[in-house]
Amino acid sequence: MRQTLPVLLCLAAVSSAAETYSNAAIRSGPEPGVRFSSGLMVCDETLRNGHWMNRYWLATGLIKPEFHLPAGRATPDSFELAIEGQELGGSWRWEGASEKALHNPEALDVAVTLASSARPIKLVVHTVMTGGPVMVRWLEITNTGAKPTAITRVSPWSGELWDTAQYRERLAPGQAAFEFAYAQYQEWGHEGAWRFEPLSNTTKTVAGTRGRSGWGHPTFFARNNATGEWFVASLGWSGNWSMSLTGDEQPNDRARLSFRLGPAAADPVLRVVAPGETVKTGETHMLLMNADLDHVIQALHEHVRRNVLPPPIPGREYQVESNHRGYIVDHEDEAGLKREVDLAASVGAEEFLIDAGWYGPEPNRWAQNVGDWYAGAWLPNDITPVREYARKKGMLFGLWVEIESVGSAARLRKEHPDWVLTRNGKPVGGGRQLDFANPAVAAWAEAEIARIIRKYDLDMFRLDYNTTVEEGGNRPRDGFLENTEWRHVEALYAMFDRLRAQFPRVIFQNCAGGGGRLDLGIMRRFHNTELSDWMRGPRNLKILNGMTWILPPEILLRTFGTEVGEHATDGDLDQQLRTTMLCRPIFRGLSPSMDEFNPIARRKIQQAVREFKDEVRPIMIGSRVYHHTPAPPMMEASPWLVLEYATPDSRRAVVGLFRTSHEGDSTFRLFPRGLDFGRAYRVKFGNSGQTVEIPGDRLLQQGLPIRIENAMGSELLIFESK
Repeated sequence: MRQTLPVLLCLAAVSSAAETYSNAAIRSGPEPGVRFSSGLMVCDETLRNGHWMNRYWLATGLIKPEFHLPAGRATPDSFELAIEGQELGGSWRWEGASEKALHNPEALDVAVTLASSARPIKLVVHTVMTGGPVMVRWLEITNTGAKPTAITRVSPWSGELWDTAQYRERLAPGQAAFEFAYAQYQEWGHEGAWRFEPLSNTTKTVAGTRGRSGWGHPTFFARNNATGEWFVASLGWSGNWSMSLTGDEQPNDRARLSFRLGPAAADPVLRVVAPGETVKTGETHMLLMNADLDHVIQALHEHVRRNVLPPPIPGREYQVESNHRGYIVDHEDEAGLKREVDLAASVGAEEFLIDAGWYGPEPNRWAQNVGDWYAGAWLPNDITPVREYARKKGMLFGLWVEIESVGSAARLRKEHPDWVLTRNGKPVGGGRQLDFANPAVAAWAEAEIARIIRKYDLDMFRLDYNTTVEEGGNRPRDGFLENTEWRHVEALYAMFDRLRAQFPRVIFQNCAGGGGRLDLGIMRRFHNTELSDWMRGPRNLKILNGMTWILPPEILLRTFGTEVGEHATDGDLDQQLRTTMLCRPIFRGLSPSMDEFNPIARRKIQQAVREFKDEVRPIMIGSRVYHHTPAPPMMEASPWLVLEYATPDSRRAVVGLFRTSHEGDSTFRLFPRGLDFGRAYRVKFGNSGQTVEIPGDRLLQQGLPIRIENAMGSELLIFESK
């Protein structure tokens, strides 16, 4: 018996592809299975000898005939699940499959139900075909037994990616069949540091071990050098994780690549499952394309925009923001906050957010007072007058909250010492982390956020998370010692799912010590995110360059100003502003007061904001991103960094060119990639203000030489079709 449900649509939305296609072919019989088709991406999986395994992947949209498929070769399972240390691969039996359309009309969810003969476990394998070259998978795990049991290992998606024949004739001498890129660092201020490594008869394992998805990211890019194909896998999970890739170049001229990617924990038990309980893993997002890296990235961006991010709130999209700087100055009272509102309004900000430090019994102790979410005594009229003042200036208003943490001086910590995260009975991370695995704590946090939003009638809510707990907490549960991270992430996700539904007009911002949680799991719950706390160039540029491999630029927040001291002061003013303008600008610490605001600097900032609103922002929203310098080394000098954003219709583009060191030539010949040969373009040069008209064929064939003499110098080009 075969079942098929195709979904074929021609879409007029902002997209690099005009068509979407989703199809599931469900097979019954001795080896039941499913062939998933999404765009030109095809994945065929089957149940063989109790193993759910991959038969093949294709990036062409074509289907392999049954007689071409090997009948006996075993491949790694397409997911992994261990219960109490026992791997269940080899024990699965087919229970059936179903399919349903989702809210996105081009998407189709296929649910395959399996049962284990080794353990009382029922499993539903969900695979969503998005219509493009990305599929999404997660597992629902149900304990059908009478006793609690424990998940000790899980990977929502794993298995063999490529089995490439006659690969050697297509490679240069000494070239590996496969290579992959991964986030090289797990430290603050190193977001987006991609490192390429070959995979030749070796296994490479990378892990996030900071108690969050981390400044390094649970994502890899794998390239088949023999076929030109790319695989991208990204785990939507905001806790610790582990991934491994194995390259196998065989004597029979076949090269194979397999992988696993899933959550990880320092304790053997990731999650206890009660009798009758069903738990859900994080999502794995998988992309397969035969294309260059930029087109792969563009397809990933389109998937994130269409299928991951909450939809933008009409009238509140992608605005210029200003934050107060109260936690780094001696004192910030109501008058001081209103001065900062004036400064924000003077440069054209559209949002004003009060950052850390507005709460607690004493000023200037923002970290120690976290957890007491009441305005401090230095604000006798509370926050409301500042909010109303900002709104009179035409700005939306928001507050910063770090709801998962509690400071050493907080009243909350004294009243509920049992609410902090513990490991083997001792507080973790200096006792700052609240334990959301405790339902009472999670319920308090959700109610507290709702109270703050209602009390202050917020337009924006900014979540931060500065605590590093590494191994995380644990506690005895039903005879097991369970790591608490899974339950914490579950509670966090469910909380913000409900809060967004409860407050549909509130903009929810994500931050975690900068970019410490940029995974697709957290981004499914938030409209935009802080990119990084690192402000010093050229690393801030490299962070932006790297993170736009995964996330579209219009949702990335970048702070400009002097409040973080030395991190923000390198490079000339134009370079600093342009770095900020290539994502969502946040202004913070512009000047102590309007009287002390350098008028020349103020005019430059005002001009940059106007340019962002009038020219850059309309291009950036929904843009195709081109990385002319794809992966410069994060911690080493590199001569240039060049980013291009182009509208899908190729009528407009913005290009930022930055000379990041004195290494190399002072001239960069730019060949714009997002323009149209057949058009003529008006090109505006930011440094000179001059405008010239250039035919598209000349731009694309001969290039445009841009000379920048000084290190940390920059140029901003605006292209507009005549």
